[in-house]
Amino acid sequence: MTSPDFLVGSVSVLAKNDAAFEEEHHSAGRLNKQEIYLELRRRICLLDYQPGSRLNERELASEFGVSRTPLRTVLQRLEYDGLIVSQHGNGTEVTSIDLGSMRDIYIVRMRLMDAMAESTPNSVTDDILNNIQDLERECRDLMGTKDKRTFAEIIMRLHQILHGLSSNGPLRDFNDILFFQSARFWFLLLEKMDFGQQVEDLLDELRLIRRSLELRDVRLVATVHKSHLAMVLSRLDAMERV
Repeated sequence: MTSPDFLVGSVSVLAKNDAAFEEEHHSAGRLNKQEIYLELRRRICLLDYQPGSRLNERELASEFGVSRTPLRTVLQRLEYDGLIVSQHGNGTEVTSIDLGSMRDIYIVRMRLMDAMAESTPNSVTDDILNNIQDLERECRDLMGTKDKRTFAEIIMRLHQILHGLSSNGPLRDFNDILFFQSARFWFLLLEKMDFGQQVEDLLDELRLIRRSLELRDVRLVATVHKSHLAMVLSRLDAMERV
């Protein structure tokens, strides 16, 4: 397990990198480094880039209309996040993970929900309530379908809502990294699971989170999400025993 001192130092570096990314302005309609980073991270999480696949720097630089220098800065940050690995002579590859490592990540994410419950919350706005209601409706529409991509996108948008509820910067940064490390492999495992049951579980979580947000109780939101993570962890344990 990574030491707390290292984590504090790491998230401090990450915060500085975020600031540097966000200081960049758009040039001739091009995406800045932060936007390229978010887009590549989204593609990795949604399995557009499968674990083990290679990323071509030249092709990506051409697609985003940037030189290879800013693109390498983006790739360095994705490597820091544990989503890719760059090896001299072998190029850049999307990382893989085993069930044991994924289980460890979910345990830490559950502990981070405890920390979120104890942290000073940000205000629950009407926009947040509207967004969670939208997710609930979209999740309900998934019943009886096999639309795993929309399911994954709903989970990613839920993460962003939860991400914005805490005022604790280091907690948010570390939880963000762990979410994107683990979520893509959960999406990959959906092929082996009862998808209808996964949709029902997510809908139950969204309903409870919405009711908690209506009470403006972020502590309760954290407790609800921790319970959902515990359910995922239980399913991972069951898969390891098979």
